[in-house]
Amino acid sequence: MRRLLFLLSVLTLPSMASAALDAVPSRSTSLTGHWQMNVAQSDDAERLLAQRLEKEYAEERRWRERAQAMNPPGLDVPAAASPSEERRRRRIDRLKEMLGVTQQLDISQDERGTKVEIASDAGSRRFVAGTRSQVSMPEGELADSEVGWDGDWFVIDRRVKKGPRVVEKYRLVPKTGQLESIIAWSGETVLSGIKVRRIFDRVEGARPPPADPALGPSP
Repeated sequence: MRRLLFLLSVLTLPSMASAALDAVPSRSTSLTGHWQMNVAQSDDAERLLAQRLEKEYAEERRWRERAQAMNPPGLDVPAAASPSEERRRRRIDRLKEMLGVTQQLDISQDERGTKVEIASDAGSRRFVAGTRSQVSMPEGELADSEVGWDGDWFVIDRRVKKGPRVVEKYRLVPKTGQLESIIAWSGETVLSGIKVRRIFDRVEGARPPPADPALGPSP
């Protein structure tokens, strides 16, 4: 039985390797264009974030209430230091960026689809499909990054060992020619379990403005 299991594991290695992202799409496709978010057809990322933060704040309140109940009468639990409004704002801005909150996208790619540049309200990022590297996550962790094509989807997959993972995907919707974007977080992060789907309409327009240098590079 052990020998059979070993042979099966060896036989599955080629299929596991073939699951790697490709350097070019399975068929000719171009994401190039100026894109404006279709609000009616897109998930509301800011609402999802507000719900998640409210859940986080509620858990903190419950923890404090339990800790207070376990202490002898008259002994107060020291209050945790509250973050300043500025720190809270910066955190919310960072979480919005992690969810890809933007009203517009400007995408360009070379003829084969190997080199792709994605510009949003937060800044511009350049990718080379079919590559793996290590990158910094928005909250400072070092992540393994894999970029490439999965059929018609352009995929950016970043994961931290025993930490957060985010998968970002783009494709052209077959029937409408709109741009579909999906971003999903999992693992050890406040955003774990949140998946945001957006639809963008093609428009004529200029590249979004560059990000504020004071905010640092985009993830």
